Amino acid sequence: MSDLSHGGFHWIDGLIIVVYLSILTGIGIYFSRKQKTVDDYIRGGSKLGWLTIGVSLMAAINSGLDYVQAPAVVFGIGMVFIMGFLSWIFVYPWVSRVTLPFYKRLDVYSAYEYLELRFGLSVRLVGASIFILWRIGWMGAAIYVPCLAVKAATGNQLDITFMVVVLGTVVTFYTMLGGMKAVVWTDVSQFCIMFIGLAATFIFIVSKIPGGMGELWRVAAQAGRLDLTASMVLDGAMWDRFVTYVTTEVTFFGIVFLAFLSRATTFTADQVVIQRFQSSKTLPEARKSFLINAFSDTVWMAVLGFIGLALFAYFYHYPFPEGMQNDRVLPYFMAINFPVGLTGIVIAAIFAASLSSVDAAINSTTSIVVVDFYSRLILGHKRPLDDCGAAEQRRLLFVSRIASLCIGVLMILIGTNIERMGEIYQAGNKILGAFFGPLFGIFILGMFSKKSHSIGVIIGAVVGLSSSCFASFFSELIWLQNVCGPIFGDEFVYFFMNLSWQWPSPIGIFMTLLAGGIASYLIPYKRSEENPLTFKEVMRKPLPE
Repeated sequence: MSDLSHGGFHWIDGLIIVVYLSILTGIGIYFSRKQKTVDDYIRGGSKLGWLTIGVSLMAAINSGLDYVQAPAVVFGIGMVFIMGFLSWIFVYPWVSRVTLPFYKRLDVYSAYEYLELRFGLSVRLVGASIFILWRIGWMGAAIYVPCLAVKAATGNQLDITFMVVVLGTVVTFYTMLGGMKAVVWTDVSQFCIMFIGLAATFIFIVSKIPGGMGELWRVAAQAGRLDLTASMVLDGAMWDRFVTYVTTEVTFFGIVFLAFLSRATTFTADQVVIQRFQSSKTLPEARKSFLINAFSDTVWMAVLGFIGLALFAYFYHYPFPEGMQNDRVLPYFMAINFPVGLTGIVIAAIFAASLSSVDAAINSTTSIVVVDFYSRLILGHKRPLDDCGAAEQRRLLFVSRIASLCIGVLMILIGTNIERMGEIYQAGNKILGAFFGPLFGIFILGMFSKKSHSIGVIIGAVVGLSSSCFASFFSELIWLQNVCGPIFGDEFVYFFMNLSWQWPSPIGIFMTLLAGGIASYLIPYKRSEENPLTFKEVMRKPLPE
């Protein structure tokens, strides 16, 4: 077995990657010539088919974080990590009966248009701002991952910062030019590349295990990696049992509950998803797109989990470098084992997983900047197409592309510093956990609490965001630990220092709902400028033609 410094990266692998990135750029240039309105840029003209949207949505939601994260967690903990797929059972009725018909009746460009219709402009801007912080931070992690894989596969010969800049520039360029249609069709092609690379990776790793699949099952079962419930010993008082449970990295209930909240948030308050569904022709087609997404995501995560088991079985027979983080396990295996050509294909697949989600995030964040900030605040339009002539449409397209460029630059800056937050899957989930909980809470208050008003909701958002950020980043902030220790005690510091990344988002949702509900009840507010446009009221509207 060769040393890591003698990685198997060949010029043929490099050529595969260059061709792949060139095709993506070409798609962006092609669709840039077909845009005449901001609707073309943001929603693709609302004429995309259900299969196209479903496949591209799966590619947009999943990323290179999953490609590296899932095998690493299964390698270190076991298959309990992938049990989050069970959340689709509970997410389906929520999406098919609540959010899809809700947004189709509203016929909005931005999910946050609803917040203005319900509470006024201030809450719309708060929600849009949280989304932007969430997505830009997450994009930085997503763009870093493929660069990590390439560095390992090339024997540490390529600098990560350089690769982040190059890859970030490519994805920003084709997204900036091509808009929604370019994003969707590049994601469809990347969906295919993702699964080809995934299958090739699994087959090759199994071929390297002495004993093949039989040995994989034996070793995994012997080490408890097939345990789907993450059984643990819970001794002592109730509080001690609770602390043990929430400080355990992955638990069955925790991962299923987190996956449900994450997906419910995604299909309620994430512009990436709402924008895709608003691009579908009809409500039934949007539902079909959701089912395609759910099925392909389940297959994706299952195969990634089996790759983690295969890596565990392989390194049961061969030494894994002492002190190396688990999130390096797949890139390390690639470097020491992959033949010429396969390295390029799998790196392209990791690129595809990352760029398919990053381009969607850039496009969606751009739509928020243009629709919720520029068009609303600068031009005074509640909708981007209000009284827009040809000249103003061209202006909005220009602003959209400038916004995409700026977002891409911010993403690159974050991507060059993401490694400071620990293992990749922890960093990515800390960013997600910090922001999506409060955002979901805002929409729940608006849709289902008629008594909620803008002041109460803003207070809830601030409290929820502060709580989730505190829970997510406490372990990285030494100064905060030094402040909290003398005030709250060592047990408090221990609790948040060791809190699993599964729990910051539920904390954020709970605190947003609690603080927002109490503040709306206690603070008197004149509702003359607010519309009690709850879910019940919206569902009385007819579906658009």
